[in-house]
This record gives sequence, structure tokens and C-alpha cells, in this order.
Amino acid sequence: MNNFYPYIPEFVSVSDLQRNYPLLLKNLRTSKKPLLVLKKNDLEAVILTPDLYQQLVEKAREYEEKEAFLAIKAYNKEKKEKKLKKMRSVKELFS
Repeated sequence: MNNFYPYIPEFVSVSDLQRNYPLLLKNLRTSKKPLLVLKKNDLEAVILTPDLYQQLVEKAREYEEKEAFLAIKAYNKEKKEKKLKKMRSVKELFS
């Protein structure tokens, strides 16, 4: 699934989106490129196809699972090496 961002997104203004909504959605489905909506040259919104959105959600889930796995692995290693510390308060965690 590494092919989910080979495209350069399309840009459209809020007023263009209001005027040409059906055509822009048709182009979005055809091109499968993210549609970046600008208001006064600032990013206002991003419109994605359902497939691209699902790919992004899946990538985020995979990343979170990988990070959780690495955290558990680090914890088990420190536990085995008896490097874990007992903390009496949350403040100790950040000091």
C-alpha cells in the first residue's frame, strides 16, 4: 500500500468549491487525488476519496501498533535488566 501518496493534491478555493461542487467531486473520484480547499490562501479543508481516507486510517493504525510493540519491547528489556524505577508520583515521571 505504498502507492497511496504518489499524487500531487489538487487545490481549489472555497468559492470554486461552492460554484463547482458536482464537477469537483467527479474529478476527485476520477483522479483519486486529495482536494485541498483554500480560503484566502490558507488551508481550510481536505477532501479525500473514501479509499484514500481508509488507507490513511490504516497507515495510522499500523503506525500506532508498531509504536506500541516497540514500547512493550523496551519495557520488557528494561524489566529483564532490572532498570525499571518505581515512582511515587506523576511529577517524578516528568522530572
